[in-house]
Amino acid sequence: MGFSPKRMFVLCLGFALLVSCTPSGGMENDFLPALIAGNIRGTDVTVILEVRESERVSTLGGYARWRIAAEVIRSFKGGYVPGEALEYFRTTETEFPPPEKGSRHIVSFVLEEGRPVIPDEGYHFPWSPELEEQVTAELARSR
Repeated sequence: MGFSPKRMFVLCLGFALLVSCTPSGGMENDFLPALIAGNIRGTDVTVILEVRESERVSTLGGYARWRIAAEVIRSFKGGYVPGEALEYFRTTETEFPPPEKGSRHIVSFVLEEGRPVIPDEGYHFPWSPELEEQVTAELARSR
């Protein structure tokens, strides 16, 4: 397999992006809240959810599709209110564990035909009180 100049450029660009986007040490505290704040600005809905139930509905190759029933805890954007039920689908690699009942997540969605859809795995993060506080602060700074 030869490396054309175009392929080499793409590989170098990908490596540069990986290195520049990989948080280390103290940068991690700044990186994730900024990423989530960007997700909030770029999507239709962002909420903190608590998983009520999850079920694997299909497997294809190395990927599993989950149906997740959750309750909205907080809405950053999009009109959902605390206590409202929200059902969505998430695709993960098959070796990922199932979403645990009672676990909380910060999730951003785009709306497709009125249904919430996760654009990709860069829009679904485990929740913590510290992360919620950091995201709120990041949003306040960027207004």
